[in-house]
Formats: sequence, C-alpha cells, structure tokens
Amino acid sequence: MGITKEELEDLIFVEPKVERVSTVSSDGKNLLTRIPKEVRDFLGLKRGDKLRFLVQDIKKISLEILKENEKKKKKRIRRN
Repeated sequence: MGITKEELEDLIFVEPKVERVSTVSSDGKNLLTRIPKEVRDFLGLKRGDKLRFLVQDIKKISLEILKENEKKKKKRIRRN
C-alpha cells in the first residue's frame, strides 16, 4: 500500500530554525537581496562578512559564510 503525497511531505518535512523570504532587486549591474534581521542575528552576521555561493545546478545551491575576523586569522597563519 502506498502513501499519499501529503503523507510523504509530512514525513520528510524538516522544521527550520529560522525561515524568512527575501526579494531580489537590481542596481543595473548586480542582483541584490537584503538579509532579514532574524537570519542575520541567528547566523551572527555583521558588516564585512562575506557569503560564498556554491552552485552545482539550478536546484542545488549551498551558501558558506566567511566571517571577517576568521579571514584575518587565516591571513596571519599564512604569513608565518
């Protein structure tokens, strides 16, 4: 006996810690989006931090956070 689509979605649903939607806009050269305050606070993002987009295909995208202070530490390690 099979299960319905709704039952399957209930089984695989993962409750996110924070869920917000951001709209993409454009300045003529770049697409831009704002990071909602709740997401910023949860991830501890601040000015100077960078985001790295890793795109494998249209439905598989990962995002890495590069903290400003961690990059400075890595640069110091490389110099020694």
